[in-house]
Amino acid sequence: MKKIFYFMTMFCAALTIVSCELKDDKEYFDENASQRSSTNIENVEKILKSAPNGWLMEYYGNLGYGGFNVMVKFDGDQVTVASEQIGPSHKAGIGDDGKVVTSTSHFKLEQSMGTILSFDDYNPTFHYFSMPNNPDGIGDTSEGMYGDFEFRVMKCTPDSIVLSGKKHQNRIYMLPIPADKTWESYITDAEETESYMASRYYTLEGPDRKDTVDIHVESSGRCLVFTYKDSTNLTQTVVAPYIVNKDGFEFYTAVNVNGYELDGLLKGDTDEYFVFKNNPNLRLATALPTLVESLTTGTWYIRHSSLGDYARPKWDAMLEPLKTAGKNNTEIKIYRAMLGLYSNKLGIHMLAGNDSPYYGFSTSDVNEAGDQVTLKWMSSQSNRDGRDYYQKYGWKDAMEPFFGARGRTFKLSCDYPRKPTYITLTDVNEPTNVITIWADASYYMDDNMNYYQDN
Repeated sequence: MKKIFYFMTMFCAALTIVSCELKDDKEYFDENASQRSSTNIENVEKILKSAPNGWLMEYYGNLGYGGFNVMVKFDGDQVTVASEQIGPSHKAGIGDDGKVVTSTSHFKLEQSMGTILSFDDYNPTFHYFSMPNNPDGIGDTSEGMYGDFEFRVMKCTPDSIVLSGKKHQNRIYMLPIPADKTWESYITDAEETESYMASRYYTLEGPDRKDTVDIHVESSGRCLVFTYKDSTNLTQTVVAPYIVNKDGFEFYTAVNVNGYELDGLLKGDTDEYFVFKNNPNLRLATALPTLVESLTTGTWYIRHSSLGDYARPKWDAMLEPLKTAGKNNTEIKIYRAMLGLYSNKLGIHMLAGNDSPYYGFSTSDVNEAGDQVTLKWMSSQSNRDGRDYYQKYGWKDAMEPFFGARGRTFKLSCDYPRKPTYITLTDVNEPTNVITIWADASYYMDDNMNYYQDN
């Protein structure tokens, strides 16, 4: 009995000791977790402010748009931001004085399953990427460009910072800007490289290209889109988002295209082709489509301000019946007007209210240089909205400057044949009928954003 009592006493004592040790460990780890969190935030803040010329942020929202160069400098609880200009409403880019446009706002660091860097005060330069309803109509109305303004700090050293968007999880790199490098130079370098390397289409070639598969390479925003058919004859599409810098295109991540590992393109010293960073024996050769090919294989946006003296009054006349054409006599507003290939249909398209009118057109009489063409609308290729707008709201007259009664012949011109930002259609028979259409997505009423505000 004494032995049993002895062992019970020892057992209880052991439990007491273990309990005390666990309690002490709990207090120890709780205390250190809190301390570690505070120390980590202090360390991140110190490093953020340690770059005297700020940081270059390789910013990605929706990967379909590619990446953009954003410059940030942290001082006190304020951050100053500059960026490449994405759209006309974006407070960014280079100003008329030749200086970079900046915005300053509040930032904070906080603990939430790790350290969070938050741009918590509205900054027109930075929050352009994350606004739900982008002011230039980029993306959808609920998410805009799918950018983040809160980021988890994944790595933080004086040499580099790696962030992850809290909402969309895109990886963001930050590198300290050298003291002898101006913020303006990042923007101008990107503009020059992008213009130099731009091509609507490319072909994949080089000594290491062994197969005979037709790999079509198209430029879409800041993405290269590789399309080919695999061994089972299924179409495969590989998208490579990239950011532009002085040396070329930096891919968001390496991609595999039919067995070829591809990672970034170097600017090089010729604009006829660009070699891959990880394999100089593979390259993208630039293609030079004719202007007619560019017109009929892309989506081109019609802007009210670029319709010309002949066409604009006809489009203005269409706006009048639309003012009371909606439900309960409300106004139907034209959000987009497009010419070219849209939703795999060659035609003239509109997005107006909840309607999507469409009329197809054909091309003929293309000259040898591919810069003159006759456009003719095709009544057999339309949808119900198209017929309604044609019959009720004056779209017939609005289309007339493009197609006439039996076709209109245009001379085409642009700014950069390999990848135009615009195409100007000049009517060879009507000198006042000069219409410019644009590669960048834009609202139809681009010169009066108040048009889209609710009354």
